[in-house]
Amino acid sequence: MSVRQNWQIALRLWLIAAGIGLLVGIAVIIFRLTIMAGEMFFFTAPDEKVASTAAGLPALHVVMAPVVGGAIVGILLAIGSMIGWGDKPRAFSVADVMKARRFPGRIRETALNLRDGLLTAAISAISLGAGASTGREGPAVHIGAVLAHQPAKWLNLDVRATRMLLGCGAAAAVSASFHAPLAGVLFAREVILQRYRIADIGPIAVSSVVAAITARSHFGSEALFAVPEITDPPVMYFLATPLLGLLSAGLAMMAIWTWSRAPEAGEQFAAQFKLPVWMLPPLGGLVLGCFALAFPQILGVGYEPTAAALAGVYGPAFMILLVFAKLAATSLCIGAHFGGGVFSPSLYIGAMLGGAFGILIGMPLNEPEAALHFFTIVGMGAVSGAVLGAPISTTLIVFELTSSYETAAAVLVSVSLATVLVQSQGGALFERQVKFRMRDS
Repeated sequence: MSVRQNWQIALRLWLIAAGIGLLVGIAVIIFRLTIMAGEMFFFTAPDEKVASTAAGLPALHVVMAPVVGGAIVGILLAIGSMIGWGDKPRAFSVADVMKARRFPGRIRETALNLRDGLLTAAISAISLGAGASTGREGPAVHIGAVLAHQPAKWLNLDVRATRMLLGCGAAAAVSASFHAPLAGVLFAREVILQRYRIADIGPIAVSSVVAAITARSHFGSEALFAVPEITDPPVMYFLATPLLGLLSAGLAMMAIWTWSRAPEAGEQFAAQFKLPVWMLPPLGGLVLGCFALAFPQILGVGYEPTAAALAGVYGPAFMILLVFAKLAATSLCIGAHFGGGVFSPSLYIGAMLGGAFGILIGMPLNEPEAALHFFTIVGMGAVSGAVLGAPISTTLIVFELTSSYETAAAVLVSVSLATVLVQSQGGALFERQVKFRMRDS
């Protein structure tokens, strides 16, 4: 093959990658706006402030919102059963994208098919709008992969190019969700592709940057969290970072164990009472609504309570309570077959753990507020990186959110320790989910 032909092929892939970035950026905007419309419909909550709005609503309203949303999700799951999802219908996720990456030549039509991808996106948007305690980044990655798979299929691209385009879609989704193009590139290579190939760098980077610019054109360039400036943290903070890494590893293992087994537990519950699986969401919504009467902070994506933890609104005891409340609520929603991912919940529980840890570390130093900010961010990165099996990309997300080298360095130490321990005990969540998908297929 001549040099000119190589350039023509490379240019074509770069143009396709740019188009994917644009499409995925627009899709993430629509997805987020749909979730926000759902939050307004179910909770009258503006600007993704579900927790604070729900706290002021009548009890019956809080209980019934996830029930009604769950009923709609149940109808969509029943439709999924009729179009080929089987008797255990579920919305697709990052694990399905990883499975497709492993077998790009024989991707099941119900993994990255456009029709089923749109149905999965609808299920996830309604679930999150109705208060399901899951995350929006996982569905966004699936949307990105679905959109990226279409040109690969239409152009009959080879295995390597197909895998690379899946990476483009995933990178664009993460980039548009977090306004973090560098983290998007690393996430695609670290989690989806699980390899580093020089030829992939350019197209994936182009897709990620285009998606970030597209999303910022609508939502602005502000970071998801208002993080106070952190400069010259004491050496004591860095000495305490490995301890937080150990605690984060323990919490991550707990989350991985419960979240990976939740779908099967929900299906076993349905089988025991002779219920179709699509009846689980309204029943789970009823339990979630009752739970939210005590802890409205568990509802929805959870970025409002995470930001509140960063701002020092909660005390350490309450943050520890929220760790286990969110862990249980997310397990409930996954088991009830609501749509959504686990990126946001893992950031949430990490923030609460880190915030409580920071206050306790900061008290002897007479600076609990500074320690709170520092360790909340470190906890976010350590727990989410260990849960997802993405230590480098989560460190980059933290850096792009905070612009603090010191905090990013502490996150890298903490998340590396937590990830090593998690991997020694069976691996991260997505890898376990892929194994379950392989077993069931």
